[in-house]
Amino acid sequence: MSIMRTHPASMGGGVKDWSLFISVTLGLTITAAALIWSAYDSPTGGLSPSDFRSRSGSAPSLSPDIPRAAQGNPRPAAGQAPPSPHLDPLFSALAISQPVEPPEAQDFALLDMEGQPVRLRALQGKFIFVNFWATWCAPCRLEMPSIEQLYQTFKQTEFTVLAISIDRQGAPVVKPFLASLKLTFPALLDTTNEVARQYGLRGLPTTYLIDPDGRVIGAAIGERNWSSTEAKALIAGLLRHAAARPSDPEPHLRPDGR
Repeated sequence: MSIMRTHPASMGGGVKDWSLFISVTLGLTITAAALIWSAYDSPTGGLSPSDFRSRSGSAPSLSPDIPRAAQGNPRPAAGQAPPSPHLDPLFSALAISQPVEPPEAQDFALLDMEGQPVRLRALQGKFIFVNFWATWCAPCRLEMPSIEQLYQTFKQTEFTVLAISIDRQGAPVVKPFLASLKLTFPALLDTTNEVARQYGLRGLPTTYLIDPDGRVIGAAIGERNWSSTEAKALIAGLLRHAAARPSDPEPHLRPDGR
């Protein structure tokens, strides 16, 4: 019986070849990932982390860009005060960052699952929960049922959800996904990722809270339990705060016009 012997030099050469192959493969993978992500990492507006601070004055370590108004200035909202400070602990408990001066949410129009256009500005007067997601995003899939529960809790109030899918395949992949999880909240299609870039998307899922005056009052990157007691208490508190704001100081005319 003969025994095959491998020369040490040939073994060393094989190890070096495999090391070189693995190094090149990793290098190419990292480069490709950077190039793909750069396609999303080109926001048309937004606040820098130095502008995006909590009320305590400390900047979060990872905060999404808050989109500015078209001219880059925060929009004053007549009759609408910032969220009450007593809600701050709920923002903190959910790791939702708050801008110092809430900017106007940039308007957009996207198609829903029925092919009908939905414009953000048309929903002014409601609290809008904008969530960017994708069917291939595992954390998105995990948080979707909690968004559905939040939607069911408040859908009879001045609150709505806009779940914006960035899947390039659009409705053919999004519809079955929503059906499989029995999700009924409004979903929109951003197949070109135009709105994702407009909002400076940095990761998935990303959520923005937009008040009835169209200002972005909070943002969060990453999965959250939106059906938690804290999340429901926050939305309920925001709705109460909006309902309690002073009405517009316009005189009420009598039937005779005086």
